[in-house]
Amino acid sequence: MSKKIIETKLKDIFGFLDIDPTIEIAIEKKKKDDDSGNGDSEEDTKEKVAKKTKGTEELYTITIEGDDLSFLIGRYGKGLESLQSLLSLMLFKEKNEWSRLTLDINGYRQQRIEKLQNMAKKFIDRVRFFNNEVELPPMAPWERRQIHMLVTEYDDIDSESFGDGYDRRVILKIKEAK
Repeated sequence: MSKKIIETKLKDIFGFLDIDPTIEIAIEKKKKDDDSGNGDSEEDTKEKVAKKTKGTEELYTITIEGDDLSFLIGRYGKGLESLQSLLSLMLFKEKNEWSRLTLDINGYRQQRIEKLQNMAKKFIDRVRFFNNEVELPPMAPWERRQIHMLVTEYDDIDSESFGDGYDRRVILKIKEAK
């Protein structure tokens, strides 16, 4: 049911834009009490509210492929994030419940994850060399989460998010001895 709603909404949007990309939707069912977030994003907050009821939830992974879709991704992925939020809101309006979804256009997210990991590794080296904390640039919630997940692989480095709104960022620092 929801897959059909997503397809219809995307086709409406793309019809308006006069483009015809390939749309692929994968659905993963998860237990609602499975905690995989760090409480860092709006989606995580919505997920926590949904967890108050037992059962399963569906995680939608939507992949869009096509020629010259960079205008949908936008500068620094802002268009992609906006389209994902819009689609999530449209799905909520139809189902009257929040659904978790991830949208990717032409592999942008995977490329961005690789860039974030490379950047984080350079900053981790800087933290170790200077033995001082380093502040990363502002990032979207899902990008900060990628950094936090990468840092868990290092025994001597700790990460922390700080700031508000669009200025929220990650600080990397040497882990304090206990």
